[in-house]
Amino acid sequence: MVGEGPAGIWGPVPISSTASWAPRGELLRCFLAELADSSPSGASAPSQPSAVTLEDLGLLLAGGLASPEPLNLEELSERYESSHPTSTASVPEQNTAKRWSQLEQWVVELQAEGARLRVHKQRCERATWSLLGALLQVRARLELQGSELRQLRQEAWPAAQAPEKEALEFSGLQNQMQGLDKRLVEVREALSQLRRRQAQLEAEWKGAEQEAGLRLAKLTDLLRQEEEGREVACSALRKDQEDSSRRVDLEVARMEAQMTRLGEEVSLRFLKREAKLCGFLQKSFLALEKRMRASESSRLRLEGSLRGELESRWEKLRGLMEERLRALRGQREQENHLLEQCQGLDAAVAQLTKFVQQNQASLNRVLLAEEKAWDVKGRLEESQVGELTAYVQENLEAAQLAGELARQEMHGELALLREKSQALEASVVQLAGQVKELSGRLPALSSRLDLQEQMLGLRLSEVKTEWEGAERKSLEDLARWQKEVAAHLRVVREKLDGLPQKIEGISDKCLLHKSDSDLRISAEGKARELEVGALRQELATLLSSVQLLKEDSPGRKIAEMQGKLATFQNQIMKLENCIQANKTIQNLKFNSEARLRTQEVAALRETVLRLWSEKGPQAPLDSRKALPSLARQRVFIKDSAPGKVAPVNCWGVYQAMRWAAGILERPPGPLGQGSGLGVPRGVGQECRGHVPHLWTGGCSGRCLSQSSGPIRGQEGSQRSPTAGSRCSSSHPCSLSRSKRAGLVLIRAEVP
Repeated sequence: MVGEGPAGIWGPVPISSTASWAPRGELLRCFLAELADSSPSGASAPSQPSAVTLEDLGLLLAGGLASPEPLNLEELSERYESSHPTSTASVPEQNTAKRWSQLEQWVVELQAEGARLRVHKQRCERATWSLLGALLQVRARLELQGSELRQLRQEAWPAAQAPEKEALEFSGLQNQMQGLDKRLVEVREALSQLRRRQAQLEAEWKGAEQEAGLRLAKLTDLLRQEEEGREVACSALRKDQEDSSRRVDLEVARMEAQMTRLGEEVSLRFLKREAKLCGFLQKSFLALEKRMRASESSRLRLEGSLRGELESRWEKLRGLMEERLRALRGQREQENHLLEQCQGLDAAVAQLTKFVQQNQASLNRVLLAEEKAWDVKGRLEESQVGELTAYVQENLEAAQLAGELARQEMHGELALLREKSQALEASVVQLAGQVKELSGRLPALSSRLDLQEQMLGLRLSEVKTEWEGAERKSLEDLARWQKEVAAHLRVVREKLDGLPQKIEGISDKCLLHKSDSDLRISAEGKARELEVGALRQELATLLSSVQLLKEDSPGRKIAEMQGKLATFQNQIMKLENCIQANKTIQNLKFNSEARLRTQEVAALRETVLRLWSEKGPQAPLDSRKALPSLARQRVFIKDSAPGKVAPVNCWGVYQAMRWAAGILERPPGPLGQGSGLGVPRGVGQECRGHVPHLWTGGCSGRCLSQSSGPIRGQEGSQRSPTAGSRCSSSHPCSLSRSKRAGLVLIRAEVP
């Protein structure tokens, strides 16, 4: 390669970057020494560009002397072959990682050598340009010195002629002549100095020109030698490039084989992981279905146990209510008996007062009759005494003895009469005392009876107020409890109504997750196909770049190829990480869904247990009519739909909502009969008319129950179809073609 100077006056200058460093260093040292020796003593100080040029040359010399001789491509290839003697004849089963590390090390060494060569080339170019600039500055200085000499000659020539004219014109003036002589002497000395300086400058200029010519000849010879060495190095470089292209072709072929093997391994890994993922999804769906079945069976068992416990508690509550009613009836009878006793006491008191009044009146009459009888008897006795005296007087003699006897008898009779009178008086006194006592006790008895009557009235009023308060409180408690039970029943009914929707939502979520996973798997398959296509395009670009390696430098292409291989490896790692993350996300989603489902079922079970165990048995008979029967239930499950992708249990939403609306519109029956969400009367016969195949679950439905028995209808005479019986209708089933797949449980009340 031949370069020219900036002014084009030095001729063609060969520039070499691959020759040895020792001749170049000697040449630069000689050139600097000659420049230092050839600088004139009277010349001005070098300018700033010349100083910078000398510094650059010094740095170049220092770098050339300090740095070792750079290796060319042939030496690099020999070094690579010596360090890696088995790379060309390696066995295909050799470790690819070791070969890649060796190749990367060789590429790094090549890049370092190329960088050193570029720096060396830049230094050489800078040194040559600085030398050319220094030569131009020397020529410019020589031209300036020549122009100064010519100017001095032009100035000295009139100065040399001026004294002669002045001597001829002013010969008479001695002082002027002396001054002119002095001036002439000075001018002659100056002219001699100028002539000597001009001669010296001319000699120096001629020597510099000769030295520059010699130096230019030497430089041209050295540059020609460097050009020849460069041509030899270029030929060696071409050979090395051909050898390296062959080696690169071999390496590219190996890399292509390795890439094909790697692509096959990646595709096999993808297929294996897809198979594992599909198996895992299938196992997870089966496990989920098993869990749902197990939860359904456990729920049925729990509901059966709850039903038995509720019935036992209900019987106990019924017995307690009957005992309480009996106690209330006995208390009411006792109060009625007390009222009757109080009324009897009032009648007895009235009779007693009447008897006392009658007794007092009869006693007064008896006393008056006794007094009248005593008066009459006294009068009779007096008349008898008169008659006796007359009879005695008349019959003294005949009746003295009789008189004495009569007197004795009279005395006896009088004593008897006196005793009788005394006894009568005592009895009268006793009767009067008794009357007084009775009259004294009568106000006490009347006051006592009044007090007892008042106490009984107060007690009756208290009992009445207590009974009214208890009755009012019981009525308020019953009303409040009816409201609470109605609210809880409403909540339970809403939850029970929302349970099929929740189950449908869960099944929809499962289907959505499955469809989402299918879509993701298909999207990942498409993305993998696109990535495989992109990898094929990258391989094609690699092949094209390998073909272009023969024309261009191999270092950049090898670096690009390594970068593409690194990006390919990163893409493979990202793809594996994406697959693993997708798998973990699916696992987490399935686990979270299962956990949420178990939590919801447990919460629903706890709420149902709390409602029916704590507040359910306290409901009165009127509020229990609205409660749905929690006796043994009959569950109807739809068979798997034949047209679906995955076998799922499904019901027709329109028919189920129509049936639920018809059941809710029915008036509630008495306790123990079909009401609420139970099965209506004669549902085995009415299923063909109102709701087609809702009882049997469509043409392919069957009845699954814990125990078969008569359904509690209004009369209990209609029976459900037997467990496992098929639908015998001839019209097509509209429930098996449902758009929304889900598991709907239809409950019927059984004893």
